[in-house]
Amino acid sequence: MDCSYRIDTINKIILVTVVGELNATDFHKLGLDIYRIALKRNSKVVFDFAGANIKISVGEAYFWFSEHLDNVNVQFRNVPTAHIASDKNWSFLHFVETTWTNRGVNIKLFKEEEPAIKWLGQFQMV
Repeated sequence: MDCSYRIDTINKIILVTVVGELNATDFHKLGLDIYRIALKRNSKVVFDFAGANIKISVGEAYFWFSEHLDNVNVQFRNVPTAHIASDKNWSFLHFVETTWTNRGVNIKLFKEEEPAIKWLGQFQMV
C-alpha cells in the first residue's frame, strides 16, 4: 500500500490518497494516524480509495469502529469523513457507509473528490 496525504488548511480537510493493496493492519494504522491528526487540527477527512484494492472482510468492516477505533478515542466517530470509491470497490465502501452511519459515524461515499469536498463544506470546524 502506498499512502500520501495533504492538508488543506483553508477548508480544514485532510486529503488522503491510498493506492495498492490495503489490508486490515494497514487500514487500522492509517485510520488511527489520520483521525488523530484530524482531531488535533480540528479537520475533516477525505479518504480516496479509488486506487486501492481493499482486502478487508465485510465482518471486519461492520465492527471496525467498535473494535479498532472506539477504544482509542470515541470522538473519531464525529470527524466528518468522505470516502472516494472506484467501481471496483464501490459495493464494499457503500456497505461501510451504510453500517458505519447506522452506528453513528459521520461518513459519506463519493465517486469524485470535488463533491466530497463540497459535502464536507457544510461542517463548520471551529
